[in-house]
Amino acid sequence: MQGSPAKGDRQGEEDLPDPVHTDTPRRVLTGGSRRARAGVRSFRSTAQPVRNTALIDDEDDEDSPDHWLDPITMENRSKRSVLNAIIQETFGQPLFVLRRLWGFINTSPGKITALTVIISVAIFAAGYAMSISSDQRQSQLDNLITNTEPVSYNAHVLYTSLSVADTIATTGFVQAGIEGPMNRVRYNSAIDRASVAATETASSADSADERLMELVTEIQRQLPIYTGLVETARSNNRAGNPVSVAYMAEASAMMRNEILPKASELYNMTSRAVTDQQRTMMRPQWVPLSGLVAALAMLTLAQWWLMRVTRRRINKGFALATAMMLIATFWVAAADWTTWQAGTRGFEEASGPLKSMTTARIYAQHARTTETLALVRRQSIQGSTTGFNATISQIQRALDEYEQTAQSQTPEHQVLIGQVRKAMTDWSREHDQFMMFLQNGDYNAAVTTVLSTNATGRTSFDELDAAMAELIADSRVAMRSYIESGLAATSLVAISVLILSIASVMALWIGIRPRLQEYL
Repeated sequence: MQGSPAKGDRQGEEDLPDPVHTDTPRRVLTGGSRRARAGVRSFRSTAQPVRNTALIDDEDDEDSPDHWLDPITMENRSKRSVLNAIIQETFGQPLFVLRRLWGFINTSPGKITALTVIISVAIFAAGYAMSISSDQRQSQLDNLITNTEPVSYNAHVLYTSLSVADTIATTGFVQAGIEGPMNRVRYNSAIDRASVAATETASSADSADERLMELVTEIQRQLPIYTGLVETARSNNRAGNPVSVAYMAEASAMMRNEILPKASELYNMTSRAVTDQQRTMMRPQWVPLSGLVAALAMLTLAQWWLMRVTRRRINKGFALATAMMLIATFWVAAADWTTWQAGTRGFEEASGPLKSMTTARIYAQHARTTETLALVRRQSIQGSTTGFNATISQIQRALDEYEQTAQSQTPEHQVLIGQVRKAMTDWSREHDQFMMFLQNGDYNAAVTTVLSTNATGRTSFDELDAAMAELIADSRVAMRSYIESGLAATSLVAISVLILSIASVMALWIGIRPRLQEYL
């Protein structure tokens, strides 16, 4: 038959197992004519419908038209470095996105969008930075007026109250007979004020300041010892024991040589803290303010560029954003100027006389204590005239400095200044008489001169001390008012600048939206 293989052609056949019937051997042609091979294929196609492709010989594979679709062997596969694979897998997608983004930015709508994004970020960053800076400044000013300045004032009260108590104690000791009840009340009030001021200073001050806490602790420890010496001197004085003079002199020496120097150092420390904080917080906010100015400059340049690109003169959104940023910038500048004026010029104008008047008052009390101790000891005070004249000069300088302030021009303060000058003149005249009587040994006339009172029932020194105390209190009120003015100037800056910045960003995008739609 035509489809049967020739007998001679079967000589090169080999017996193989049949893929379907494993018991029947199968012949695979290894040579022969095309007709024989075609017959075998035809026979296989009719006899075996399931074809095992794994058994196709190499020559048949090479002749197939789609042999190039077969998988590439490992020997022919190109080797790629591990580093290149990692770089491609890690940065391939981001680089693709960046290329597409850069391609968009190179277009006109891309440039407009990028410009708007950059300006929006700049405006929000400038507004946020200014808001944070203003909020911090407001918090610091609030801490200054509620904590630091009250601590300084308590130290001032402690200093002056201790000096007043020592002066009153020595003055009452030289009075004839039993000490008057009014003098005793004034002494107790001064000691009470000093004790309360020391406690409040310790509780309100920064506990990390070791020197400050040490000063307060030493004053609180020595104050009961001082009051005990004073009470012992009074008890012996009522009993007529001469040793009372020694106790009184020891108490006054302890106050003037140990307690008051510590109180003075404490007052100077706290007052310097107030001044340093005030100067730090009243400086203009140059860095945040420069951010607002830079945002305004970017807005101006962007509108000029946008005008050239879109052929339109004014973009309403950009114009509105520029107006709001101008308002924010001028608001911050005005607040900084007000704070600087109130905190620098006004604060220094009030704090300077406060310190000088406090120092002058302490010197006056020391001079008064020296007078009374001379009467207690029944001895002359040679050389005290120089110290007294220095005290009078200090008071005059303090008054001259106070008269240069704005608050001194009011009628009430003019009356107080006149009272201080009159009392200072009367005290100087009485001191000269006192020194003359003391040098002549006329102790009774010296005591009468020191304790002489006017129509109001007070001595010239008491008039001087009371008027100076009122001037000091008014100076403190004026100083606090300047701090409060700076606090009020910054009260709405933080939230207002932030709101204006956010509104400016929204105005930018609302204004640029119609320009972007023109490219759609």
